[in-house]
Amino acid sequence: MGGIFARIILGHLYTNPELVDGVDAIIPMPAYLKSHQARKGNDHTGYVIERAILEDDENLPFVLDPPLIEKTRATLGMRDTGSLMERQLAAEALYAALHVPDPARVQGQRVMVYDDVFTAGSSLNAVARRLKASGAAKVYGLTLARAQWR
Repeated sequence: MGGIFARIILGHLYTNPELVDGVDAIIPMPAYLKSHQARKGNDHTGYVIERAILEDDENLPFVLDPPLIEKTRATLGMRDTGSLMERQLAAEALYAALHVPDPARVQGQRVMVYDDVFTAGSSLNAVARRLKASGAAKVYGLTLARAQWR
């Protein structure tokens, strides 16, 4: 399935080059993982970007290793929240768990963050806030699907 998602992302970006004009880095939504090997087996968005890198014929600016942003601990998933208040608390916990290991690598950069599903934008917003707090000039989101928020 990840290979199909990678091809969808590549096809979308190839047929809409204006989306990546000026983008300096395309990265996966950070996931809490203990090792690089764990990412390959358990992090869907990282795996999709990894596959896209392998299949990319146009040298899009994918960045995977070393990561531009890391999630340092597990947090409640947005899909596990039931109210706006819970979602806001989960987003703040996510923001606190995010770390940019080398802010010089994001300073002034325009970063596109890939996530598989967009619900209310809370996770993407937390990542964008952390990247901008570390010096990123702009942060864009790219998602495969839009889910209904309950």
